[in-house]
Amino acid sequence: MGKRIAVGVIIIMLSITSGGCWDIRYLDELAIVFAIGLDTSDSANLKVTVQVVNPTTVSLGSSKSGGGGNSAVTTYSETGPTFLEAIRKMTSKTSRALYFSHNQVLVIGEDLAKEGVRQLFDFIERDPAIRTDFYIVIAKGAKAADVLKITTPVEMIPGTKIHDSIDNVEKKIGTSYKVSMKDIIQQINSGKQEIVAGSVEIVGDKKQGGSKQNIEEINPTTLLKLNGMAVFKHEKLEGFMTPGESKGLSWINNRIKNTVIHIPCEKEGTIAIEIMHSSTKLKVKLQDNQPSFSIHVRQEANIGEIICSDLDISDKKTFEILQKQFNEKIKKQIMNTVTKVQEMETDIFGFADLVNKKNPAYWKKNQHQWDGIFAKVPVTVEVETNIRREGIRGKSYYQKNS
Repeated sequence: MGKRIAVGVIIIMLSITSGGCWDIRYLDELAIVFAIGLDTSDSANLKVTVQVVNPTTVSLGSSKSGGGGNSAVTTYSETGPTFLEAIRKMTSKTSRALYFSHNQVLVIGEDLAKEGVRQLFDFIERDPAIRTDFYIVIAKGAKAADVLKITTPVEMIPGTKIHDSIDNVEKKIGTSYKVSMKDIIQQINSGKQEIVAGSVEIVGDKKQGGSKQNIEEINPTTLLKLNGMAVFKHEKLEGFMTPGESKGLSWINNRIKNTVIHIPCEKEGTIAIEIMHSSTKLKVKLQDNQPSFSIHVRQEANIGEIICSDLDISDKKTFEILQKQFNEKIKKQIMNTVTKVQEMETDIFGFADLVNKKNPAYWKKNQHQWDGIFAKVPVTVEVETNIRREGIRGKSYYQKNS
């Protein structure tokens, strides 16, 4: 892992020094930022924290954070009435120019997210030196600065750990998915879909998590954990979804790539089914000037594991019952998400955009009352799954030996 990051730093060095003679900057003149944190501060100021990579330490190629006794990253914090001023004040601490082109994640503290995020992004979006494809996450029950101070095992750079965890969770579980700065800006500008973002929490003692000892233990005392999605209403944090509700959101927003669902056997045990491909389509219907929505999920799945003493999936009738149970469980999970979001009265599904495309006149007339309409609008869910393979046998060895 250390070698992979070391190679990444070398690539960064090459990209920095090959950008053209008009703006050649050398690595020893730059502080390369891998993560940014934003928090509330006293006197209505904004607290900005940056996580800067230590290129000398990382280039050693050690698999341990802090090879040679030094940390792989350093964090700097400063406050100011604006993001730009806080960053400029930070130069008195870093002695190097902050370089944001390789930033991977922006963490926003929960308290700040509740106050609103619209005003936070202007400088970041305006500055051409800052790319907008980095991920945004909300620090659940924590300050962003504390999240960025947690030392992480395996990944030497905590910002990279958060970024890669988001990718892996989206690809393998579906309880969270990546939302970039670009996505947030597009949703705000559209005015027809509320914001969502991933959430991260500190599990364990945050003080202990900032020490080198945390990653020297086989079982670290403190970890960073992705914990579902954060939901906004009018650019202010409204609440958090459970991992199960977040998986339902992934289905609705067509973000499920791969996940596993378990179904209890009739008598005892469990069967695990792995979804290999999923596609969701949303449709709106306007009848008597009243909208209704339907969610259609189509997917391919494999049987991954059978721990049942009473199940023979080679039997056609048994297999059909299994598929029905599987579809009903997913349908229920999606409807639980719909119910939760309608209670919050925040349209994170983009239903408003469907209405506008279907009937612009209706949307223009009702857009200012949409929160209340959305909360009561009828929603139906249809799930169809083709469980296409049963493995090399119809009966589990567990059944044969039980």
